[in-house]
Amino acid sequence: MRLKRVRRGIQGGGLILGLFGVSGIGMTHLIFPGLHCYACPLAVTVCPIGLMQNLVIFGTPPYFLLGTILAYGLIAGRGFCGWFCPFGLLNDLLSFRKARISRSFSYTKFAVLIGTILAAWYFADTMFCKVCPVGGLEASLPYFFLGVARFNRPFLIHLGTLVGVLIGMIVIARFWCRYLCPMGAILSLFNRVSFLHLRLDPNKCSKCGICSAACPMGLKPYEDYDDHNCIKCGACVEACDLGALTLHYSPRRKV
Repeated sequence: MRLKRVRRGIQGGGLILGLFGVSGIGMTHLIFPGLHCYACPLAVTVCPIGLMQNLVIFGTPPYFLLGTILAYGLIAGRGFCGWFCPFGLLNDLLSFRKARISRSFSYTKFAVLIGTILAAWYFADTMFCKVCPVGGLEASLPYFFLGVARFNRPFLIHLGTLVGVLIGMIVIARFWCRYLCPMGAILSLFNRVSFLHLRLDPNKCSKCGICSAACPMGLKPYEDYDDHNCIKCGACVEACDLGALTLHYSPRRKV
């Protein structure tokens, strides 16, 4: 439970950064290391997916975005999903069922990522932002209650996708992170090279499956550690009484 409390504290830090506009500080050029709507009235950071779409639309070389994503990927990979992302925190709080993941469906997040890029290029618009549930939660609803947004079709679309995703989160733990998050797809490409990683001691592992029952992503950590779906949350580490799984922050080395 100690690791979980530390993780909750860091997730709280991510939430504070996401809503730091309450301090009076305006928009910065800092790219958020997760999914966070930059249209949020309290946002001070840039959404990486929103920025990516705008770079595609205007044909701007994405040097700053690529450099930042590379840095985030090497620092923690999908660890940002498990330890920092505010929407990931919401996924955690609604994770009542740890259903087994289907590997074939787990690649749909890459289809969402590719579709987001193609839609931005084809329509010359930030199409993903128009249906993003994070935008619905952090922008549409706040602006509606502030009297800025109206009860119209764009608002209803955001509300519909948000409700659909929330239901998915309740039915399947980390539903959004498993199947749909384009930022998770990007960070997953770095999972096997990031400094934050799981390590398995095969001499201690009995393949009892306790870690699998604890995994919010529905993985078998004794087989799938640092898989592209692994968010490096450490739930499997705390569940393993044998100490076969450990979470490390260091350059990669073979055990």
